[in-house]
Amino acid sequence: MDNWFLVASVVALPFVAALSSAVGSRAGIDRDVLARVACTLVGVGFVASVAAGWLVLGPQPGVDAGAGAVRLDPLAVLLAIVVLGLSGLIQSFAVRYLRGDIRQGWFVTMANLLTGFTVLLVCAGSVLTFAAAWVAAGAALVLLLATYPSAPLARAGVRRTAVQLSIGDTAVLLAVAVITVTAGGDVPLDRLGSLMATLPETVQIVVALLLVTGALARSSQIPFHTWLPSTLSAPTPVSALMHAGVVNAGAILLIRFGPAITLHQSVMTVIFLAGAATLVYASAVRMVKPDVKGRLVFSTMAQMGFMVMACGLGAFAAAIFHLIAHSLFKSTLFLGAGMGVRTHAASRDLPVRLPTRKRVVVAAVAGSVLLTLAALVAAQATINPGVSPASVGLLLFVAVTGIVTLAVGLATNFSPLTVGLGVLSIVGIGFGYTAFLALFASALDAQASVAAAPVWMLVLPALGLAAVGLLTRTGRRWGGLRDRLYSRALASSLSPTSASKGTL
Repeated sequence: MDNWFLVASVVALPFVAALSSAVGSRAGIDRDVLARVACTLVGVGFVASVAAGWLVLGPQPGVDAGAGAVRLDPLAVLLAIVVLGLSGLIQSFAVRYLRGDIRQGWFVTMANLLTGFTVLLVCAGSVLTFAAAWVAAGAALVLLLATYPSAPLARAGVRRTAVQLSIGDTAVLLAVAVITVTAGGDVPLDRLGSLMATLPETVQIVVALLLVTGALARSSQIPFHTWLPSTLSAPTPVSALMHAGVVNAGAILLIRFGPAITLHQSVMTVIFLAGAATLVYASAVRMVKPDVKGRLVFSTMAQMGFMVMACGLGAFAAAIFHLIAHSLFKSTLFLGAGMGVRTHAASRDLPVRLPTRKRVVVAAVAGSVLLTLAALVAAQATINPGVSPASVGLLLFVAVTGIVTLAVGLATNFSPLTVGLGVLSIVGIGFGYTAFLALFASALDAQASVAAAPVWMLVLPALGLAAVGLLTRTGRRWGGLRDRLYSRALASSLSPTSASKGTL
């Protein structure tokens, strides 16, 4: 198979799906039929991306399909598989979800435009191609959010999203303009480092900060953290598509433009601090949100904060692994949000659980700490002994997650069976996580020189998350502080539009 035909199949099929939907709707063809055709075309694109993955990442790699403006390198292939696979799955869900809806054709057209421009974004081989795909994907997202323009909350969300994404996109275009004018034309992304080295240090920092601004805006990071919660009124397929792929684009920009961003530790520190602040803030607000979609939105912001933190530390392989894992499970959570509401309603009728004995709690916590740390240390020593300090720091966050999950499970039902299942699960997860992370690190091209943020700064988000967790469980002594935290977190989670209408 010709490599250029493979590249065209991966990139062009979503646009073909969007065109067929738009033309078919004007011709009066049944919207349900058009939605199924579009979903099938995206599915074919997914198969083509898997075939490209076999060529690029298979047992005999060596094919780097395409050149110049569009190309398929290992990172592009991995992300194209995820984008096309999730888009096909979500559109398949939307065929049933929007059947008979007069706006079904609009959703199909805009969803495939967003998919197409996102695939072009991850497969971009030059600065101008990336910039064009970046701006077009943002515009397609705004149009997709306008699926129901008559709803007041939807219009408010569209306006806020358009304003904040426009600020970020303007910053990216300014940085691209400086790069293009300096080079006298378009620049391949793999030659960006050599070009940046010729610029004065002040210009390097300004260009890097402009690119970082665009990345933070697209991923809804502080100070651009209000547009994502304002999109709660979007239909479920739109939310699933947005949270599964669009908000991840910030990390893609940071990685693709890494040679222009990673030259100065001050810039990487800004990236880290923005991610850390968003992680703590979104984690606090998520705890007070009473609705399922609201919790998922702030969960996404927190996850994006962790991913941006990883980029600030120069752990780009960990960021990509986290990006893909987040896309997979968050799309599932959004598509299953209705079932989550039903499960929560059923759990309210269950008998009140008896308090767990202190000896069981102590044993569960101690066993979870020892087992999780032992599993991760053994996995690192066996699979990836040359791990960097930044990766070790991020691994501690993974360890805390495993410890809390296992401890809660064992404290709820402490028995030989649950202990055995816990041991198997945590060992499997520890070795699986480490193996996948090492695989991603070997498949992706590492940045030649990264002036990463200091590793000790991981203490800041760790203390922030610990404080949030303690204040939610504190007793009478800190009750006033807890109440103030709750009221402020709840107030900050409400957009002016929803607050004025008294809605959550």
